[in-house]
Amino acid sequence: MGDQGDCKIHCSSVLARAFFLLAIAFTAQAQVAQPFYEGKTIQFIVSSGVGATTDITTRLMARSLGKYIPGHPSIIARNMPGGGGLVAANYLYNVSKPDGLTILAVSRANYMEQMIGRPEVKSDFRKFSWLGSFNRTPMMLACRSDTPYKSIATLRAAKTPPRFGQSGTGSISYVFGKLVEKIFELKVKNVTGFQSARETDLAMERGEVDCRASSDLTVIRAPWNRWVKEKYVTFLLQQGPEKSDLIPPVPTVYELAPLEAKSTVDLMGVMLAFTEFDRPFAAPPGVAKDRLQILRDGFLRMLKDTEFAAEAKNLLDWDGIFHYSGEQLQKKIEATMNQPPDVIKRIKEILAES
Repeated sequence: MGDQGDCKIHCSSVLARAFFLLAIAFTAQAQVAQPFYEGKTIQFIVSSGVGATTDITTRLMARSLGKYIPGHPSIIARNMPGGGGLVAANYLYNVSKPDGLTILAVSRANYMEQMIGRPEVKSDFRKFSWLGSFNRTPMMLACRSDTPYKSIATLRAAKTPPRFGQSGTGSISYVFGKLVEKIFELKVKNVTGFQSARETDLAMERGEVDCRASSDLTVIRAPWNRWVKEKYVTFLLQQGPEKSDLIPPVPTVYELAPLEAKSTVDLMGVMLAFTEFDRPFAAPPGVAKDRLQILRDGFLRMLKDTEFAAEAKNLLDWDGIFHYSGEQLQKKIEATMNQPPDVIKRIKEILAES
């Protein structure tokens, strides 16, 4: 009996230990299986003010992306305007944790300010953890119809330089405006400091600025859709080489540029590369590869969602096809920014403040 009792005690101990180890294994497996993003909140930072196209795009993303990330995290949007997008970019680079829980709707032309060495830039756009982008939006130039500025020729002949409304020297409108100014030998007065596209539009309506360079997409939202209908603005120029279907027929830069400006026109591929990645999104540098891949995969799956595509078509005139994956956008950013010194020098000269 003694041996049998000892056996029972020993067997019970072994069995209990086995159950204990099995329980630990199941617990560990459950912990591994639980997605990182479950119960988490992702913060989207908007590099513009409320109501701008960037804001509209980001809030569309905030409503949609969580469905395509394992664990289905909550997503909130926070506006951080300033410096034409640099305030938000510097925050992402220097303050945000690389934990995959912060994403920035990048102001697409900010990389230009880094290229020319502006001291306000405290980030390296090549090191951001890029998620991807969608849409492409070429630039255009329009002026209030109650001004004498009806064409590039009248801009050139004007005794009083037209006032161009800008948010900052890193904004897309500033870059395009400076190119137009250089190519066509214009004299322009840049009025900067507006915190959002809507503020610049209000300045147009108040008569504080005369002209506005922006993407062709601008015309599908208020007040531009009303301005077009009421002929409140006159369109003077569009980027090209293909013509936009969103704005009235006007010449492209390529059609009007004089031969002697060819070298500057050739720089448009670098300086306006951002028109090909209209809506770029990035996380801070150093996000773990597995988490970044989750975000990139979720981004691509979101773009294939018919409901998302329909809303993006309505809000942003997205064709439902054109986009960059995170890997493609990373390469595009690096290829655009890594230019030889002579090209950088010429870009600096064009973007030099008036």
